[in-house]
Amino acid sequence: MSKVVLITGCSTGVGRDLAASLTRAGYQVVATARRIESLAGLSVAMTAALDVTAPESIAAVVSAVLERFGQIDVLINNAGCGVRGAVEEVPIALTQVVFDVNVYGPIRLIQAVAPSMRRHGGGRIVNISSIAGRLVTPVNGVYSASKAALEALSDALRHELAPWGIQVIVVEPGSLKTAFHATLECRSAEIFGNRTSPYRPLYERTVEVTESLRRTEAEPDVVSQTVLSALTAPRPRARYLAGFPVPGSWVMGLRDWVWDPVVSRLFHRS
Repeated sequence: MSKVVLITGCSTGVGRDLAASLTRAGYQVVATARRIESLAGLSVAMTAALDVTAPESIAAVVSAVLERFGQIDVLINNAGCGVRGAVEEVPIALTQVVFDVNVYGPIRLIQAVAPSMRRHGGGRIVNISSIAGRLVTPVNGVYSASKAALEALSDALRHELAPWGIQVIVVEPGSLKTAFHATLECRSAEIFGNRTSPYRPLYERTVEVTESLRRTEAEPDVVSQTVLSALTAPRPRARYLAGFPVPGSWVMGLRDWVWDPVVSRLFHRS
């Protein structure tokens, strides 16, 4: 029997492309999203409404998948959300929403799926993080913090689950051509629209830099290709970059020395 893959956040962008790509590669894909109607048109083994912030929703979906297929071989935590704004100005309520989806959501899914993986003697968990979790820019602090937390959790899980043959993999996309930015801008509109904010010049510069960088965005299929490589590798790496324009090792090795001057030049024109 082909392997069963449970993917969160499949309504658009990376998640939808992942569902289609893995299906073509022969996996039995369970595509999920908060709104079941957003999954219309996806030719996958199973679709389900799943809210990663709701434990009862997760329990119901995992139970249904195990009842139908008997096991879950791969869990891909892809659902995510973000907000932009200076840390001082992002309301705590919005910060909590971002962490609930990006951090607590994956924890909930892993706690629900890992027991069945242990019983079947293995599996792979892929956490879709972001290069922003390791290379941080101004006004992206809350989102970057949530992805940095996901990276740390993944490192712990990799060692904790290894005795049962469960491998934990992080995929770190760069900027992609998806609907994520439109949703991000909508969620951040009130913060960026505050004309009395002391950060207004920084917000204006952020819009300029973002528009410039978006001209070189990769398509979401680069993430699907990367995930496929990770799933088929006999010994997958702990981390994979996807759609990042330069070799990550160049920046990661000298992150503070290299990245801080780059950010200063981009966002501070004085």
